[in-house]
Amino acid sequence: MGHWIVPYGQDIPIYIWYESYPTHSGEGYEGRVSRVSPDSPYGAASLNLTNIRESDQGCGLIDDKPLKFRGEMYHPYHFNCTNCGVELDYTAREVRSRPGFAANDMNELYCLRCHDKMGIPICGACRRPIEERVVTALGKHWHVEHFVCAKCEKPFFGHRHYEKKGLAYCEVHYHQLFGNLCFVCNQVIAGDVFTALNKAWCVHHFACSVCDQKMNQKTKLYECDLKPVCKKCYEKFPTELRRRLKRQHEAQPLRKPQTPT
Repeated sequence: MGHWIVPYGQDIPIYIWYESYPTHSGEGYEGRVSRVSPDSPYGAASLNLTNIRESDQGCGLIDDKPLKFRGEMYHPYHFNCTNCGVELDYTAREVRSRPGFAANDMNELYCLRCHDKMGIPICGACRRPIEERVVTALGKHWHVEHFVCAKCEKPFFGHRHYEKKGLAYCEVHYHQLFGNLCFVCNQVIAGDVFTALNKAWCVHHFACSVCDQKMNQKTKLYECDLKPVCKKCYEKFPTELRRRLKRQHEAQPLRKPQTPT
């Protein structure tokens, strides 16, 4: 295969078809030029050698971790930090042009130290800068599309999420994994939960076990055989039964029904 001899710093139009893929070890990339010809049907590109070190004008394949800049892959050492001038490595960050950050009209590259000083939030999922909308949750910042349910991995896109042990879940999977089952219908309770007597009820089935009158957290509640009883029905019980239940309640005070805050 022939080689191009190009004066240093000169822009030339070339046509190139390049295939790149990870190495078997996963620690780098390898590839090959399948065709280089002025009449190649695969499109034109412009090669600029001004930012390639003088000892590396014959730049070859990327055999180490690459640096992605403006949508292309490069050897990191071809670039220097826009702020401090240090030679970059693969951890360098690209900053899009926008007021308050990049000073020029085009994207810029910064070393990790200088980038951290710029105050640009880093996504908790991909570890890349967040340059548009930011989601703040779980003590971290996220790209909108990267803040997802820990179970189904679907983005929330502004919808309600539930947190459990440092992870976020959509409503369906939170209740599926951690929700309460209604004592009456045995279904996962998606809305308000009423808990009493070591049981849980949904809002539709929290009722007196005698008359089926609906109750809420403000209802005066009595217990009979581990079932909730409203005040009206309780007062209809025989006197001796009420005395016995009262002694039991005094020994083990009954807590008011609770709903989540």
